[in-house]
Amino acid sequence: MKRETLTIEKDKNGTITYRNADGDFHNPNGPAIVHANGDKLYYINDKLHNPNGPAVVYPDGYKVYCINGKRHNPDGPAVVHADGGKFYYINGKLHNENGPAIVWADGHKEYYINHKKLSETEFRAWQAQQTTK
Repeated sequence: MKRETLTIEKDKNGTITYRNADGDFHNPNGPAIVHANGDKLYYINDKLHNPNGPAVVYPDGYKVYCINGKRHNPDGPAVVHADGGKFYYINGKLHNENGPAIVWADGHKEYYINHKKLSETEFRAWQAQQTTK
């Protein structure tokens, strides 16, 4: 198996980047961009992608889970804000079959199925319908 050649550069601000032969951000073994402040971004072929955890990680706790450039996390929130806000995405669409797809830091909740906003009553009716299928 041929090993991939990556170009690694560090700019004057201390940002380290990994690029593939096409010049795309790319690192199959870790973050493709590491900023001096500790921000880490994981890319494969210029798309945010990390099948093993968040693709965007900031030191303040902000995280974004992405697969092939789309926000996606079937096991929990795909976006976690430093203030505690949580956003659930599947394949780039706001979606949570088990509860609110958005939980704001102040506790306000919003419900989405396949990126369609529902009231809590509509969401509960949708859930009930799923159990009868």
